[in-house]
Amino acid sequence: MKRRIYKIGLVLIVLIIAALAFVVHNVLPYALLQPQRVTTTNYLETENQNYTALQLVTKDSVTLKGYHVKSNKDTVYGSIVLIHGIGGCKEHFTELAIDLANSGYDSWLFDNRAHGESGGEYSTYGYHEKNDISLIIDTIKENQPTSKIGIWGNSLGGAIALQAIEKDKRIAFGIIESTFTDLNQIVYDYQKRFSYGIGLEWICDIALNKASKIGAFNSEDVKPIESVKNISCPVLIAHGNADGNIKFEYGKQLYTNLASKDKVFVEVDNADHYNMYDAGGEEYSTKLFNFLKRQTH
Repeated sequence: MKRRIYKIGLVLIVLIIAALAFVVHNVLPYALLQPQRVTTTNYLETENQNYTALQLVTKDSVTLKGYHVKSNKDTVYGSIVLIHGIGGCKEHFTELAIDLANSGYDSWLFDNRAHGESGGEYSTYGYHEKNDISLIIDTIKENQPTSKIGIWGNSLGGAIALQAIEKDKRIAFGIIESTFTDLNQIVYDYQKRFSYGIGLEWICDIALNKASKIGAFNSEDVKPIESVKNISCPVLIAHGNADGNIKFEYGKQLYTNLASKDKVFVEVDNADHYNMYDAGGEEYSTKLFNFLKRQTH
């Protein structure tokens, strides 16, 4: 009887190990690479805002879908590229785009590759996306050669924005909200949070290595904490001190390591990852728009 129980136990252990190996090699990498595609309310339509739908094709044949939202004022103070977070879409920024238009700014908002209506199978957390941003800037310069260009990114969008600022010196300033320092670290943080505090770094390493091969990118190169060391243009970094998704200390680390002499850090009291504007209220929005005006007026 004991021998039979031992055999059954051994079989169960083998099955559990096999199932875990399957998940780590065949499920988790795709979970990292392929966020759920979403759409939401387009306030440009409901508020009758003047805009143009756009379509760009990258060098690696990915179609990017976006909007050019035009200023509601005779004077256009600048052009702002808006970048959404993981599992988000361009429509998440349509309310902000209207606020920018009312303040005299054009904005350019696109679905990231592998998000929304854009093409591409895999999200690479800025590795390829920073080149997509340069393509968007090419388009802005073709239409508005003298326009001052800024970039505004939230969460993953903030990480993409920092990598894009490092690469493309045509970006004159940046607003970065609630982003991470290092892809490997944030993947481990999320795994630990989903596993009730149990850290399994080796699982993260295996899954990320497999994801890197599938998505043709190097996760070791996705380090906004290194990008900021090479950024000299003005940057505002904002982070909620109650953020349970991306640690508040990561925002502080990015600010501390930012090479720019013109830099601002905004701590939003009691804000989590998703309610920066609700928690910060008018005071928070005013700080962002004052920074924006200082760069363009």
